[in-house]
Amino acid sequence: MVSGRCHRFRHYKIADLNLVTTSLGRFLENLREKPSRTLYICHVSRDDIILGFLGEYARRRRHGQPFEAALLVSGRKDKYDVSPEVMDMITDPALSDVPILIARHTTHHALELINNMTPKLNIHDTGRVETAVKHYEPYINFDLILDRTSVRQTEDEQ
Repeated sequence: MVSGRCHRFRHYKIADLNLVTTSLGRFLENLREKPSRTLYICHVSRDDIILGFLGEYARRRRHGQPFEAALLVSGRKDKYDVSPEVMDMITDPALSDVPILIARHTTHHALELINNMTPKLNIHDTGRVETAVKHYEPYINFDLILDRTSVRQTEDEQ
């Protein structure tokens, strides 16, 4: 993730993906009309889309509007790179919380990786951990578990 590390645990469904193949104007319309939590994917050569994404993010932040979209920029390693000027804008400290990820794969391969990904529970993803605990806690008999382990026996012996 190049920027927006604070959003690294945000989850998107396959239905929330949008491969950008349109003009900048149409992309900006989509940014404003589609559900806010959309993962946009564009090729690294689309500087206009990257800059439009940064601009829309800055505009919404200025107006205090929520922005849950993310941008995945794909391009085969050693063949395509983000231009230095655009990378300077992406990594600018004033925009450090914009969720942009650069994938060093073809767009097709990046989409395959996303499609085949199995989300895992991560202790640092407090939202998902809390949801899992709330779901399973009513079904767990902690006293029975402690009775059947050496933990309870050790406590009783002392």
